[in-house]
Amino acid sequence: MDEHTSAEPALPDFDTPALARAIEALPPSVVDDLPFGAIRLGVDGTVAYYSAAERRLSGSGMHDRIGLDFFGRVAPCMDNPDFRGRVERASAAGTLDLEFTHIGDFGDRHRELTVRIQPASAGGYWIFLRRE
Repeated sequence: MDEHTSAEPALPDFDTPALARAIEALPPSVVDDLPFGAIRLGVDGTVAYYSAAERRLSGSGMHDRIGLDFFGRVAPCMDNPDFRGRVERASAAGTLDLEFTHIGDFGDRHRELTVRIQPASAGGYWIFLRRE
């Protein structure tokens, strides 16, 4: 192996086109340190993964969220036509690759977030959140 060749994959940034696939190729400890949040929901809407970065950046605290209904118990503020409705419409149309802005955060309810939603390879989908 060339001394200049690294076995480490390049870290994806928020704008990486196939961000979900890039995230799925990384160990959770690396995803936890990214500069944006990552949440994976199962097909039933329960939280399957909630990154430490999202906990830290959102100010939501360290409560365990795995297995909880995302829209009912974790983020009821996103259970509306502009967020959940948009995701469900795109999913039903087979076009679940979204980017949009959303206002609100645990620590600052007036903060603008950039949201990306992409399908997870095992079903369900990823929610990526970047705070400006």
